[in-house]
Amino acid sequence: MAGAFGGFGDPGGMGGIGPSGVRHTPGYQPTPNSEPMGSITGTPVRTRLYSFPLLPGPTAVQIISETRENKIALVTPPNVGFTVYIGDAGVTPQTGFALQPGVEKEIILAGFQQVFAVSDAPVMLRLQIEVAPILLAERERRL
Repeated sequence: MAGAFGGFGDPGGMGGIGPSGVRHTPGYQPTPNSEPMGSITGTPVRTRLYSFPLLPGPTAVQIISETRENKIALVTPPNVGFTVYIGDAGVTPQTGFALQPGVEKEIILAGFQQVFAVSDAPVMLRLQIEVAPILLAERERRL
């Protein structure tokens, strides 16, 4: 009965919603690369939260891996008297970007960009990291 009034289950009548839950619009053609993020792999977009142990020493370690999507990373160093430096693969305390202790830093990363960290502390420091894909007007890239 609902099909007679253009309701659910009536894909051809009065702009009704079809069986798949998608509204049918006559003449609509999707834009190339307009699929939502995750449509190729089938995995949902999610925020990753993790804690990273930064060991003492002059060697930089990768704290944010490279992925294909653009993303925002929030890095929070511990509130101690030592400094954590971030940057590219060759980061050192002399060339890195210093993070303020206990203050969250937002980093915007383009696709396939990674972040490394090193510390001047003689003990292990634990970084809190949150990485989320940028969803606003961002679509998955086809390579």
